[in-house]
Amino acid sequence: MFRKAFPFILIGLVVLVAATSPTKTSATDEKAYSMPTMAPLFGPPPIEYRDGWTMAITFKTTPEVLRDLVPKPLVPNPQNLMVLINSSLFASDFGQYNEMILAAPVGFEGKPGNYCIYLMLDHDGPIAGGREIWGFPKKLGQIKMEDKDGVLITTVERAGIMLVRAAMHLSQLVKPEAAIPTFFNLKLIPSVKKDAPPDVMRLTSTTLENVNVHRVYYTNKATLEFGTSPVDPFHKIPIKEVVGGRYTNWDFTLTYGEVIYDYLKAK
Repeated sequence: MFRKAFPFILIGLVVLVAATSPTKTSATDEKAYSMPTMAPLFGPPPIEYRDGWTMAITFKTTPEVLRDLVPKPLVPNPQNLMVLINSSLFASDFGQYNEMILAAPVGFEGKPGNYCIYLMLDHDGPIAGGREIWGFPKKLGQIKMEDKDGVLITTVERAGIMLVRAAMHLSQLVKPEAAIPTFFNLKLIPSVKKDAPPDVMRLTSTTLENVNVHRVYYTNKATLEFGTSPVDPFHKIPIKEVVGGRYTNWDFTLTYGEVIYDYLKAK
């Protein structure tokens, strides 16, 4: 009789164990911040940057180019200035990586900032995080920054093509100024549906926090060249005049931003 009852007892034990055991969490219940959910590529802000070195070269282009690259309602600067920023950075979560930013000084309802036109990085984590959270237009590339006999040289390549070559003379050490940069981005996420409008099309604004500038070199002796590529057309941006450059050693915090304009709601 015990043998006949044994299968039912076994089934009962299995049901009891299942009822008292912790419920397995699904991928959507694990509260992962990013994909893949079993091993997120990046976590939530803030991201702390320490002992970063940044070379920024300001140059003049044409008003036609700025009008084409800067989306409304952002207002391009009347001096037709753009800035190329190359950095060697160390960040929490990501570690060491190199980054190039091509931006234009703009205004939004009287607030100044830099609109990010193009970024190039050599690390997948900050590429994905920058695109998905803030809308930074990042792509994968190779960035090299080195000091040769007092001349700081930066090169940017993608697909084996030289896209940017910048150089500046490390001449004058000036008093650090704690400028607080604000970045504007067009966050664009396409729809999975065919011929559908994008899921997200917004202007975002992010202001760096806890900016601590250690050293600043300033020079008006700088050069900048853009290479030719069929897929990364830097050569279509005229360099009319190189205004000058700065080389900065600093710390900062990249944290949450805000949506300042929603194109889909404005329609």
